[in-house]
Amino acid sequence: MEALSWTGTTGDQLVAIPLDEELDNYRLLAYVQRVQQRYRENKLYPHLDDLRVRLDQLANWCERRTALAKAFPRSIKGFDLGRGALMRSEIQDDRIMDMIDSMIANALPGLGRALEQGAELREILASRIHFEPIGVLPLRTTEGYLLLRQGATARAYSYSLSVPARFIEGAVHLDVRTRFIADYTIGLSCTFEHIKADLVRKHADLPEPSVFAFTSAVSLPAIETFVPLAKRVVYELASGGKA
Repeated sequence: MEALSWTGTTGDQLVAIPLDEELDNYRLLAYVQRVQQRYRENKLYPHLDDLRVRLDQLANWCERRTALAKAFPRSIKGFDLGRGALMRSEIQDDRIMDMIDSMIANALPGLGRALEQGAELREILASRIHFEPIGVLPLRTTEGYLLLRQGATARAYSYSLSVPARFIEGAVHLDVRTRFIADYTIGLSCTFEHIKADLVRKHADLPEPSVFAFTSAVSLPAIETFVPLAKRVVYELASGGKA
């Protein structure tokens, strides 16, 4: 397939963008396959966020198609006295715009399916996580601790939610900040209640924290999946929003 190029502007600088539909289709396929491999490893993020951003960008690109067409260099062929505006020739080669439209049309279904697959996997994994508050919850639940347990190990994170809470559709976990505190080994002498007491004793700046425990029945990568899923639950509880 013949590769075309589009010359446009970025700021004050002219740039040439090579367009190769076949090559970009291969790139898209490789990208989706990488994402699906991460799904098989139960790794949801940052891939779900990246897919959402890419789809939003393509949607915005479609909305700006008319403006993009006007940006193509066109020669001046006269002056319209009635409108008081320059008259420019039509774009002679519509192959470029047709190729851009085709590339976007080919990309949207694959990216959309990958996003749907990730959202479905997220719900399946979330259903395998048991959630419980530890002790009496204070009235203010916008900061506190998360205890994420897998097997005999519980990882403690501090968390805080922006006030007022925003609602980032599809990515509310991004509005909950967390920081790793310590690992604990769960046993007869170390329960969730003991961990809460230890955290309160060591961190006097938060004397009455909200503490939420999450126990996963399946092995989950902490950063890519377990922490974001816990943050979604905490966001909904603390803000009254829908994760």
